[in-house]
Amino acid sequence: MTGAYSQEGGRRGKPGKGNHMVATRWRARFEPGALVLEGYPFPRGARPTRVPAEALSEVCAGWFPPAVRTREGEYLFVPAEQAGELADFASQHGIPFVRRNDVWSFILEEFLDTEFSPELQEGALRFLESNGVSRAETQAMRELVGKRMLALTAVTWEWQHYGLYDVLSAMRPFTFTTGWSFSRFYEESMRLADRGGVQPASREEFSR
Repeated sequence: MTGAYSQEGGRRGKPGKGNHMVATRWRARFEPGALVLEGYPFPRGARPTRVPAEALSEVCAGWFPPAVRTREGEYLFVPAEQAGELADFASQHGIPFVRRNDVWSFILEEFLDTEFSPELQEGALRFLESNGVSRAETQAMRELVGKRMLALTAVTWEWQHYGLYDVLSAMRPFTFTTGWSFSRFYEESMRLADRGGVQPASREEFSR
Protein backbone atom coordinates (compact mmCIF):
# COMPACT_ATOMS: atom_id res chain seq x y z
CA MET A 1 0.00 0.00 0.00
CA THR A 2 1.24 3.48 -0.76
CA GLY A 3 0.24 6.84 0.58
CA ALA A 4 1.09 10.37 1.60
CA TYR A 5 2.33 9.21 4.99
CA SER A 6 5.84 7.96 5.64
CA GLN A 7 6.51 5.67 8.58
CA GLU A 8 9.19 7.96 9.94
CA GLY A 9 7.87 11.42 9.32
CA GLY A 10 4.09 11.23 9.42
CA ARG A 11 1.94 12.92 6.85
CA ARG A 12 3.65 15.48 4.69
CA GLY A 13 2.02 18.88 4.67
CA LYS A 14 3.04 21.32 1.98
CA PRO A 15 3.34 19.76 -1.48
CA GLY A 16 6.61 19.98 -3.32
CA LYS A 17 7.04 22.05 -6.46
CA GLY A 18 8.57 19.48 -8.77
CA ASN A 19 6.08 16.72 -8.35
CA HIS A 20 3.42 17.18 -11.01
CA MET A 21 3.33 15.19 -14.20
CA VAL A 22 2.23 17.90 -16.60
CA ALA A 23 4.62 20.73 -17.30
CA THR A 24 2.77 24.01 -17.33
CA ARG A 25 2.64 25.30 -20.90
CA TRP A 26 -0.09 27.88 -20.54
CA ARG A 27 -0.32 31.14 -18.69
CA ALA A 28 -3.20 32.89 -16.99
CA ARG A 29 -3.76 36.53 -17.85
CA PHE A 30 -4.66 39.05 -15.18
CA GLU A 31 -6.64 41.92 -16.64
CA PRO A 32 -8.17 44.84 -14.75
CA GLY A 33 -11.12 43.23 -13.02
CA ALA A 34 -10.82 39.75 -14.53
CA LEU A 35 -8.85 36.51 -14.67
CA VAL A 36 -8.53 35.17 -18.23
CA LEU A 37 -8.02 31.43 -18.79
CA GLU A 38 -7.31 31.09 -22.51
CA GLY A 39 -5.56 27.79 -23.14
CA TYR A 40 -6.66 26.38 -19.78
CA PRO A 41 -5.61 22.70 -19.58
CA PHE A 42 -9.01 21.31 -18.54
CA PRO A 43 -12.31 21.52 -20.45
CA ARG A 44 -14.80 23.57 -18.43
CA GLY A 45 -17.93 23.10 -20.49
CA ALA A 46 -19.68 26.30 -21.51
CA ARG A 47 -18.09 28.41 -18.80
CA PRO A 48 -16.45 31.62 -20.10
CA THR A 49 -12.68 31.93 -20.23
CA ARG A 50 -12.87 35.43 -18.75
CA VAL A 51 -13.77 35.23 -15.05
CA PRO A 52 -14.66 38.56 -13.39
CA ALA A 53 -12.93 39.28 -10.10
CA GLU A 54 -16.30 39.56 -8.36
CA ALA A 55 -17.01 35.93 -9.34
CA LEU A 56 -13.99 34.74 -7.32
CA SER A 57 -14.51 34.00 -3.64
CA GLU A 58 -11.15 32.83 -2.27
CA VAL A 59 -7.52 32.02 -2.98
CA CYS A 60 -6.37 28.71 -1.49
CA ALA A 61 -3.13 28.92 0.48
CA GLY A 62 -1.12 25.69 0.51
CA TRP A 63 -2.48 24.25 -2.73
CA PHE A 64 -0.17 23.42 -5.62
CA PRO A 65 -0.47 24.67 -8.26
CA PRO A 66 -2.06 27.82 -6.81
CA ALA A 67 -5.85 27.72 -6.93
CA VAL A 68 -8.67 30.22 -6.75
CA ARG A 69 -12.30 29.29 -6.05
CA THR A 70 -15.28 30.77 -7.84
CA ARG A 71 -18.49 31.60 -6.01
CA GLU A 72 -20.07 28.64 -7.82
CA GLY A 73 -17.56 26.25 -6.26
CA GLU A 74 -15.19 25.71 -9.20
CA TYR A 75 -11.46 25.60 -8.43
CA LEU A 76 -9.28 27.22 -11.07
CA PHE A 77 -5.53 26.75 -11.21
CA VAL A 78 -2.81 29.23 -12.07
CA PRO A 79 0.74 28.22 -13.08
CA ALA A 80 3.05 28.11 -10.07
CA GLU A 81 5.32 30.76 -11.54
CA GLN A 82 2.35 33.16 -11.53
CA ALA A 83 1.59 32.80 -7.83
CA GLY A 84 2.81 36.33 -7.18
CA GLU A 85 0.55 37.74 -9.88
CA LEU A 86 -2.40 35.86 -8.39
CA ALA A 87 -1.61 37.23 -4.93
CA ASP A 88 -1.42 40.78 -6.31
CA PHE A 89 -4.69 40.32 -8.19
CA ALA A 90 -6.43 38.96 -5.09
CA SER A 91 -5.16 41.80 -2.92
CA GLN A 92 -6.21 44.43 -5.45
CA HIS A 93 -9.74 43.03 -5.70
CA GLY A 94 -10.33 42.09 -2.08
CA ILE A 95 -10.42 38.33 -2.69
CA PRO A 96 -9.63 36.66 0.64
CA PHE A 97 -6.84 34.16 1.22
CA VAL A 98 -7.94 30.99 3.01
CA ARG A 99 -6.65 27.62 4.08
CA ARG A 100 -9.05 25.04 2.72
CA ASN A 101 -8.50 21.40 3.62
CA ASP A 102 -7.36 19.60 0.49
CA VAL A 103 -9.58 16.52 0.63
CA TRP A 104 -8.27 15.28 -2.71
CA SER A 105 -4.78 14.92 -1.27
CA PHE A 106 -6.18 12.42 1.24
CA ILE A 107 -8.25 10.57 -1.36
CA LEU A 108 -5.21 10.24 -3.64
CA GLU A 109 -2.49 9.50 -1.11
CA GLU A 110 -3.05 5.77 -1.57
CA PHE A 111 -1.44 6.07 -5.00
CA LEU A 112 1.76 7.81 -3.93
CA ASP A 113 5.09 5.97 -3.92
CA THR A 114 5.23 6.03 -0.11
CA GLU A 115 4.43 3.33 2.44
CA PHE A 116 2.20 4.19 5.37
CA SER A 117 0.81 2.25 8.29
CA PRO A 118 -2.76 1.00 8.85
CA GLU A 119 -3.05 3.57 11.64
CA LEU A 120 -2.22 6.40 9.27
CA GLN A 121 -4.57 5.02 6.64
CA GLU A 122 -7.31 5.06 9.25
CA GLY A 123 -6.36 8.62 10.19
CA ALA A 124 -6.80 9.71 6.57
CA LEU A 125 -10.25 8.13 6.39
CA ARG A 126 -11.28 9.85 9.60
CA PHE A 127 -10.01 13.17 8.29
CA LEU A 128 -12.08 12.73 5.15
CA GLU A 129 -15.13 11.84 7.22
CA SER A 130 -14.63 14.99 9.29
CA ASN A 131 -14.76 16.93 6.02
CA GLY A 132 -17.96 15.29 4.83
CA VAL A 133 -16.47 12.58 2.60
CA SER A 134 -17.69 9.14 3.64
CA ARG A 135 -15.61 5.98 3.49
CA ALA A 136 -17.88 4.65 0.77
CA GLU A 137 -17.34 7.80 -1.31
CA THR A 138 -13.58 7.62 -0.77
CA GLN A 139 -13.47 3.97 -1.83
CA ALA A 140 -15.64 4.58 -4.89
CA MET A 141 -13.50 7.48 -6.05
CA ARG A 142 -10.27 5.56 -5.46
CA GLU A 143 -11.62 2.71 -7.56
CA LEU A 144 -12.58 5.13 -10.33
CA VAL A 145 -9.22 6.91 -10.56
CA GLY A 146 -6.89 4.19 -9.30
CA LYS A 147 -5.54 2.79 -12.56
CA ARG A 148 -4.79 6.24 -13.96
CA MET A 149 -3.15 7.45 -10.76
CA LEU A 150 -0.99 4.33 -10.41
CA ALA A 151 0.08 4.74 -14.03
CA LEU A 152 1.05 8.30 -13.19
CA THR A 153 3.09 7.17 -10.20
CA ALA A 154 4.86 4.56 -12.33
CA VAL A 155 6.11 7.41 -14.51
CA THR A 156 6.79 10.09 -11.90
CA TRP A 157 7.60 8.07 -8.74
CA GLU A 158 5.75 10.81 -6.93
CA TRP A 159 5.87 10.27 -3.16
CA GLN A 160 4.94 13.61 -1.58
CA HIS A 161 1.65 14.92 -2.89
CA TYR A 162 -1.19 14.48 -5.30
CA GLY A 163 -4.13 16.86 -5.40
CA LEU A 164 -7.06 17.98 -7.51
CA TYR A 165 -4.85 19.25 -10.34
CA ASP A 166 -3.11 15.89 -10.62
CA VAL A 167 -6.25 13.78 -10.78
CA LEU A 168 -7.74 16.10 -13.41
CA SER A 169 -4.52 15.82 -15.41
CA ALA A 170 -4.54 12.03 -15.12
CA MET A 171 -8.20 11.56 -16.02
CA ARG A 172 -8.56 14.02 -18.87
CA PRO A 173 -6.72 12.08 -21.63
CA PHE A 174 -8.71 8.88 -21.17
CA THR A 175 -12.08 7.73 -22.42
CA PHE A 176 -14.20 6.54 -19.54
CA THR A 177 -15.53 3.00 -19.79
CA THR A 178 -17.62 3.19 -16.63
CA GLY A 179 -20.41 5.42 -17.88
CA TRP A 180 -18.61 8.57 -16.75
CA SER A 181 -17.46 11.42 -18.95
CA PHE A 182 -14.69 13.88 -18.15
CA SER A 183 -17.24 16.65 -17.77
CA ARG A 184 -19.11 14.61 -15.17
CA PHE A 185 -15.88 13.77 -13.38
CA TYR A 186 -14.84 17.43 -13.44
CA GLU A 187 -18.06 18.50 -11.76
CA GLU A 188 -17.89 15.74 -9.15
CA SER A 189 -14.24 16.49 -8.40
CA MET A 190 -15.15 20.11 -7.69
CA ARG A 191 -17.99 19.11 -5.39
CA LEU A 192 -15.65 16.90 -3.38
CA ALA A 193 -12.99 19.61 -3.21
CA ASP A 194 -15.59 22.03 -1.92
CA ARG A 195 -16.25 19.92 1.16
CA GLY A 196 -12.87 20.77 2.65
CA GLY A 197 -13.09 22.82 5.83
CA VAL A 198 -11.86 26.39 5.50
CA GLN A 199 -10.10 28.89 7.75
CA PRO A 200 -8.90 32.45 7.12
CA ALA A 201 -5.31 32.88 5.94
CA SER A 202 -3.04 35.74 4.94
CA ARG A 203 -1.15 36.68 1.82
CA GLU A 204 2.04 35.83 3.67
CA GLU A 205 0.80 32.28 4.28
CA PHE A 206 -0.13 31.97 0.62
CA SER A 207 3.34 33.09 -0.44
CA ARG A 208 5.27 30.62 1.72
